Order: sequence, then structure tokens, then C-alpha cells
Amino acid sequence: MSNLQIRKMTYDDIPLICKAENDEAESNVEYLKNHMENQENKKCSALIALYDDQIAGHVFLYYECKWGGLKKQGLPSVVDLAVYELYRRKGIATALMDAAESEARKFHSKIYLDVCLNSEYGPAQCFYIKRGYVPDGAGVYFEGEVLGLNAPCRNDDELSLCLVKELKG
Repeated sequence: MSNLQIRKMTYDDIPLICKAENDEAESNVEYLKNHMENQENKKCSALIALYDDQIAGHVFLYYECKWGGLKKQGLPSVVDLAVYELYRRKGIATALMDAAESEARKFHSKIYLDVCLNSEYGPAQCFYIKRGYVPDGAGVYFEGEVLGLNAPCRNDDELSLCLVKELKG
């Protein structure tokens, strides 16, 4: 029987996360340190999943997110849900999202996230829809802003759809 644990991330986890992601670049280290600083400053929860005592994934929940589709509206937002390849299809993303949504309920009755539209994110798009997330109705976002009709864009990680979920008590 496997052992799945969700807990708050610590600075000591950063090298292990980078190794698990096969990305030990300084920019990734700084990215993770920034989330840890935001956790220390009570702006977010940085959650990590351990599967059989190995780092299997993470997610960040920002209590009042200042970017993304519904930025600066006082809503909590899921940022950067990641489950590493070896640990997929084991319920880890579900456990991380359950923990993030449970934490978000302390701050608001809604939660949102932005999901990229390129094919690499197809499984994530389906996952969020099955969890009850629905589009915010504003259309597609590019580089954090609503993309106007016939406006040019690139199908990269900056092209996204904002999804919202009502959190039940």
C-alpha cells in the first residue's frame, strides 16, 4: 500500500523538487524560493505531495492572487499544479487540489485558476472541468489580459482560459 502525504513545502524541499523536475537551473530555484517567501509572508500556501516518501508534485495556492484571469479581485487562485511523470494517475493531483481547495475555503467561497490552451495541457483541462471548474466567461487570455476579437497571439503558455469553481462549505 502506497503512502500519500500532503504537507507545506519547506526551503529544504527546493533541491529535491528541482531534482524531481530535472530542472536545477538557478531560475527554477529562485522561482521556488519566491513561493516560499510568499508562504512565509502569509500570501500563499506552498503544498507538496510525498508518495512513498518521494516528492511527487506540488501546488501553490495564493489567497488573493494578483495575476491571472481574475487578478486583484480578492479571490484565491491555484498556481502551478505539477505532478511528476513517474507519479501520475495515482490520485496525487486530486489530493493536492483537495488540499488547496480546503485551504481556499478559509478565505472565499470561490477559487480560480488559469489553464493553458495548448495540447500539452489537455489532461489538465479535462481534470479541472471534472472537478467543477467552469470558464469565467471573459474568453481567452493572452499574457494575462483578455484577448480581443481577431487579436494576434501565440499558442504558448501565455494563452489561457480562466476557470472558476464555487466552493461548497
